[in-house]
Parts: sequence; C-alpha cells; structure tokens
Amino acid sequence: MAQPQVTLTSLAAQISDLTQQFTKFLGDNGIQQPSFAVDSPTSYSGLTSESFLLRQKLIDAINDMWILTQGPSESIFNYCHNTMPDQAALSMLNHFDFWSAVPLEGSASYEDIARHTKLPTEVVRRVLEHSTTLRLFTKSEKAFHVEHTSRSAALAKSSGLRALVSTLLDDAGPPLTVMNETLRRYCLGKTELTTEMSETALALFHSGGIFGGKYATSWDFIENDGEGPRKGWRQRTFVEFMRYIREMFHLESVILGSYDWKNAGAATVVDIGGSGGHDGVILAQKFPDLNIVVQDLPEAGVPFEKNTPAELKSRVSFMAHDFFNPQPVSADIYMLKLILHDWPDKESVRILQGLVPAMRPGSKVLFIDYVGKQSNPDDLPRSIQQMGTATDLRMLALFNAEERPVKAWKEIFRAADERFEITRVEANPLTFYVVIEAVWRG
Repeated sequence: MAQPQVTLTSLAAQISDLTQQFTKFLGDNGIQQPSFAVDSPTSYSGLTSESFLLRQKLIDAINDMWILTQGPSESIFNYCHNTMPDQAALSMLNHFDFWSAVPLEGSASYEDIARHTKLPTEVVRRVLEHSTTLRLFTKSEKAFHVEHTSRSAALAKSSGLRALVSTLLDDAGPPLTVMNETLRRYCLGKTELTTEMSETALALFHSGGIFGGKYATSWDFIENDGEGPRKGWRQRTFVEFMRYIREMFHLESVILGSYDWKNAGAATVVDIGGSGGHDGVILAQKFPDLNIVVQDLPEAGVPFEKNTPAELKSRVSFMAHDFFNPQPVSADIYMLKLILHDWPDKESVRILQGLVPAMRPGSKVLFIDYVGKQSNPDDLPRSIQQMGTATDLRMLALFNAEERPVKAWKEIFRAADERFEITRVEANPLTFYVVIEAVWRG
C-alpha cells in the first residue's frame, strides 16, 4: 500500500508531536535547551541514541516543512540563490575573524569591526547585513552596531569550530565547484570512475588560478600553502579541526572501548598517523603496561614533544614515518584511526601492505574509521544519511575516493593481503564509527 502523501497540516502535527517528545526528554534529563541568546548552550550534551534519533526525525520533518511551505520550484530557487552567498558570508566572517571583533557582552560598530578586520567599512556592512539573516550576529539597538547571537558566540568561543569552518569551506569546498568539468574531462563516456589522484577535482582546481598548479593533493596543499610564518597555516588549522571532530564524535571513548587494552598487558602499540600523540597519551595514562609508538610526518614531532607529559615519555615515543613506506616497528597492535578514510582504494591497500614486513603471526591491526554510508540507509532519518552522502561527494572531489560502508572496508583488507583475518567488526550507525580487528596469519 502506498504511503499517504505528507501535507503542511500533517507535517505541523508531526513536528508538534516530535518537539513535545524531544523537549520532554531534555526536561526529564536536566538538559538545557539552546536559544539564540549569547549565553545559550552551544550544543546538546547527554543525548542518548534514542533521543538523537528523535531529534533527527524532527529535523527531517522541519526540512520537509521548509520545502512544502515554499513549494517545490521556489524551494529550489531559494536554495540555489542563497547557498553560495550563505557559505561565502560564513567563510569571510571566519577568515577575517569577525568573531573577536564583537565582545560577547555588548556590541561593536561597523567601523570598529572594519578596524579589527582591516576591511573597508562597506564590505563589513554588506557581509553583516547578510549574516544577520542567518542568525550569525544580530543588529543592536544602537545604529550600525551588531551583537553576538548564540551561533556567532559559539564560533567566538571555540577554536575547533572555527577550524571546522575553515577546513570544510576554504580547503575542501572550492574543488566541489569544478566537479562538472572534472567529470567531463576524466569520466564522461567511461564505465568507471578514475582513481588517479592527478584527475581529481582538487587537482583540476589547483592546476591554475591563484594557486598556480603548485599542489597535487589536498595534503600537499594544507602542508605547504602560505609564505614565511604563514606557511603550513592550513595544516595547523586542520589539526585543530581534527581535534574538534574527535571531541564532537567522542573518538576518545571509541578508542578506549575498541579493544581489551587491560588484558593486552605489556603490548607494543603503533599509533599510525597519530599526529601529536593525544590518543597515545590517553592510552598510556589509562593502561600503564602499554608501550606506544606514535608515528606521523616529522612536523608532528613538535606538538608531540609539547603535549606528552615527561613521566610518560619512557612508554610513549614519537617516530617520523610515512605510512606509504614499509613499517619499521615490529609490534603487537597497529592502530589506524581515521587514516584510510581519506584515500582511494589503491592507496588504502598500499598503506595496509606497508605493515606486512613488520608483522608477525598473531599481530593485529585495530582499524577505527568513520562510516558515513550505512548498510541499511533507508532505516535511518534522511538527515543521518545526508551526513554520509555529503562526505561521500567531498571525498569524490578531493581524492576520487568514496565514503565506504562496512563491507567495503572489509574488502580493502582482503585486497591488501589474504593473510589478514578479520576477527571482529563493530559498527554503530549512530556513532558513525566502525571498528575492525584483523589478525595477521602469515
């Protein structure tokens, strides 16, 4: 039997019902509701899996209401008309740090903000006139002044959120604008997607224009863009972005719960692509028998030395290592967290094959990664599905890679070497993570 068509009236009833359920949960659990006030909570804390699903269903209904209230044609017009200016306004606010130009308590004039940002007052005014329609700042009672809203205040307070905006809009966003030309050049008339890194939208975008063809991959771009003291500023922003993502998606708790670390005893763990060693330090603090080697490119050695407590350095060490080269450390556990996600299949297979020379029978790979595409997407709210599909298109533009479901991750291991035996797979669509444990049977 066909499902009944939704209407404005049915959506209004659904939104009312879901709102009552959600706010009842918040009230029963002492979770404060956000508002647009500057002192509002900036995110929900304490949501359960059930309440998270409830919220996403409410978001789906609100999105449907947004479409039908305008009508199908006007909703498309308004989306196309607003999307790029909306993103540009947020990007400019972030890049020129409008956030700190306005006090959290009080207001600032256009002239004040112009002095802070070193932009013409006219530009400041026009950017803010659009931004206030997005609840990013609000007009003050004083003429030509603005104040913070909870949205702009969240960005003023959080370096991680600012880094997220910069990475997704300034670094990963522009290549998406040349996807049509990329597909026309490299995929039109072919039966399969090219997997060459030189044929990505990112490579095409950087082949000329303001970047002059200097960067072949996104990693090359973020590591080397800028001159003098600004060289590598995008990489520093990306590190902060990843810290924020880890916090937002509770990666620390996922890592601690991903393995029976206590019974691992005096195991040697190699944290591949472990950046500044945050996760290695946490593991060492929680499990004093573990010995941990953090591997990353040489630039990560500075934050590692800064962030690793002296009393742990006998058990937590840093090694400069490119994971495309053969693994030099013979260990019990090799941990790969959010690494293969950003590489096409061919490169992901190479990374796993690089471990083989150092592995001995019984050694394990503990693989933890983002899994945005679910095996049962139709069972989930569209707003959850959209998290995965949006990331998937971004992966296509940057790497000619895809947002893999759990099955595809298992295939990567098999393609790397049949002697990897997958002994455990845990995937939760509400945490967006998959944990795979693979034992080396060579």
